[in-house]
Amino acid sequence: MRLENAEVRIFRTVVESGGFRRAAEVLNLTQSAVSQSVKQLENKLDVELIQRGPPVTVTDAGRRLLKYAHDAHREEQSVLEDIERIREGEEELLSLAMDSLINRLYAPELFPQFCRRWPRVKLKVAEMPSRTIIYSVLSGQFELGLGPFQTRMETFETVPLFEEKRVLVVSPNCPLFDDIRRDPQNALKRLPMIVSSLDEPQQRPASSKLRDRFSTVWEISSLNLRLSLLGRGLGTGYISETALTQLPQCRDLVSLEELSGGSIYRQVGIYYKKGRDLSHTARDIVELCRGYRF
Repeated sequence: MRLENAEVRIFRTVVESGGFRRAAEVLNLTQSAVSQSVKQLENKLDVELIQRGPPVTVTDAGRRLLKYAHDAHREEQSVLEDIERIREGEEELLSLAMDSLINRLYAPELFPQFCRRWPRVKLKVAEMPSRTIIYSVLSGQFELGLGPFQTRMETFETVPLFEEKRVLVVSPNCPLFDDIRRDPQNALKRLPMIVSSLDEPQQRPASSKLRDRFSTVWEISSLNLRLSLLGRGLGTGYISETALTQLPQCRDLVSLEELSGGSIYRQVGIYYKKGRDLSHTARDIVELCRGYRF
């Protein structure tokens, strides 16, 4: 299943214009065609998006889709503006998405080097969860991704940079701290795992699903918020071994590395969509990353 731009645009127009008749006028379509498009979209998603009637109201599912529609529209406008600049021979653009740990630990030293070499290049740099980076690079929103490789990278060209060790940690403030020491398997099942993102469940065999060892999963993109929740003892999670030694917020966290599954290793690197002809600036940042001591 995938969302088509045309049907999402029609749905957004219905909501923003306040009804099917007005949307039909804006889109230069018949009211029947607009209504049928929204109905087909609801059937595809198997959920009601709009409650008919005067006035038209949006359901919870519709509000989530509307946010996606607005984000997609903004990104579309940004892409068109970038293409126009390229067509007119204006400055190049470096668009790169990275995960929170790369941003916190390495970007403050890495990017000044790039900026001194390319002072007039337009930068579009974002921090986001590692799985979201994958989707963003694949869709063309960003030219490069910098972060942990996911389970499946067949559609990308990858440049491995270093192997990252992540350690399961818990705070002494956790009410189950002593229980974890005595009976970790049962105690961990009563705690949430706090992470930035996880592979989709179907991408790993059942025996390897980390999420099954915990009561639930809290996916939180903000590193500061994750560390705050961990520090308050509200859950457990995997933190980079480098972060544990360098970040003050990690000072009191206790490693559970000795437990089965207490540490995991991930390959970290830079990647881009297979078959893409990289810009000069993208090739340069790839070479900078190759030579950087992570």
